[in-house]
Amino acid sequence: MYNLRILRQFRYSWIAPTSATKLPHRLLASQHKRRPQLGAVPSDQLDQLKADYFERNCELSNEEWQQVKHTLTNTYKYISGHNVDAVILGMCSTGEQLPLAKSYLRYLQAQGVEPNAATLGRLLRVYNAAYHTRALSDEEQSEIVHICDRLQGNHELLDASSCEHLVHGLVATTHHWQRAVAFLEMMKVTSAPSISAYSALAGKAFSSDHPELAWQLLEEMLETRKLPKCEVYLAHLESSARDVKTLGSQVERLLLFLERHDILLSDKVAQQLVALAQRLPHQLQVTSTHLEQMGKCGACQQHLEHVAISDAQFAELRRSFLDKVLIRKDVFQKSTPEEVARFKKFVEQTAPYDCVIDGLNVAYSTGTKKPPQQLAKLLATVVRFFKERRKRVLVLGRQHMRSWSKPAMNYIQNNASVFLTSNLSQDDPFLLYATLRSGQETDFFSRDLMRSHAFLLGTELKATFRRWQQEHQYSLVTQTQTGQIIVKEPIRYLLSAHKVNNTWHIPCTETYTPNPTDRFQAPEKWLCLKIA
Repeated sequence: MYNLRILRQFRYSWIAPTSATKLPHRLLASQHKRRPQLGAVPSDQLDQLKADYFERNCELSNEEWQQVKHTLTNTYKYISGHNVDAVILGMCSTGEQLPLAKSYLRYLQAQGVEPNAATLGRLLRVYNAAYHTRALSDEEQSEIVHICDRLQGNHELLDASSCEHLVHGLVATTHHWQRAVAFLEMMKVTSAPSISAYSALAGKAFSSDHPELAWQLLEEMLETRKLPKCEVYLAHLESSARDVKTLGSQVERLLLFLERHDILLSDKVAQQLVALAQRLPHQLQVTSTHLEQMGKCGACQQHLEHVAISDAQFAELRRSFLDKVLIRKDVFQKSTPEEVARFKKFVEQTAPYDCVIDGLNVAYSTGTKKPPQQLAKLLATVVRFFKERRKRVLVLGRQHMRSWSKPAMNYIQNNASVFLTSNLSQDDPFLLYATLRSGQETDFFSRDLMRSHAFLLGTELKATFRRWQQEHQYSLVTQTQTGQIIVKEPIRYLLSAHKVNNTWHIPCTETYTPNPTDRFQAPEKWLCLKIA
């Protein structure tokens, strides 16, 4: 067995390495990047090898391990003597394969080979996989600690991949997991900590009754635009359920966090909330539901809160937009101060509008290679859509649009205000400025998600901008063969978790994704939740 005696032998051999094998204490400049993840061998080429050696055995003989090693290094060009050990342990990916991984370490010991940092890091990940299937024994936890001590002792500064392995190893222990905080900080020296590392440590903090550390890590994640994994929320709910008296306040804190950061719960977490309510009905009432027309909850029949921002928020957004987005060097690279001044004067003279249309964005919605006649006709159809609703429209476009189909362009100019910028101008800032300048009731028409502009406004104003954008953005879905257009109208109610008359409504998504869409789509599944 891979026991403490073997680990101690590794440690002593590492403390006094030979000059030929001694590793540097400080990272070289070229080592600042995260190591490539080893073990990502094409599965279709390794099925036979896995079937022969990795699926049927919990232990292999030294001769069998030698054969595995020989097969890998002689078959794949990117596997060499330097990384083959980490690749093999990477193939031991499940918790049930921990004995197999230990068997390979004994083989290396018998060969007089000292495992490198990548190899031991992979072993820590196998321990972590086992930890998620069962409780690790005291001996196994001691083995993890000895590996961590050894890796830390050999390097003054570890690279990001090694730090991540250490984090995942330490969270599998009962008494040493808080050491992982230092390795998470060390990761920041060379790269941003990953979602996986953050989530593993935050989940462990919740499970170990250190909620403030967990919330601190979660807030830090969101500041770097990283979305926590489901395991964090599951750990929070599990730890909250231990004290029935504080369960309600702990669930409320989670929901406020979801609301503040506009996070959708995965079905996995939603099911856990439903199960928790079934177990503790006097503390929680949770119902899976859907939304009816106009954002009415199918369970409690209440309408979701309107997405509109306040007059004060709108005024702040409008004030900030000019300095933070419109008057910037990268805008002037594609325009000029004179053109911006000309546009502002035009808006002052012709505003307010009911809707501002990005002309090129609309014209190219169904393809950029269509003849100018079709592009102009489509834009005229969108103008007609608002004209029939008695809306006052501004169309923004480029100078080259003057050469488009005369009948269509004449219709546009006769039924809308038109401002054409130079052919190098950037349209979006002009579009947003005209819309914001016209007032709280003005809409705009564009398929652009405005991500960069929202980012430039900063964290606080970004949330305000997104709510305003959701309420006011129209876009073209498609144009039918008969020339009719299908328009996506704004969703006027909140799409994030929020409370209505002491009842929470929480949007859900089928599965977790680290990169949620910025598109405004109403989720099909919701939770209707009330805290007693």
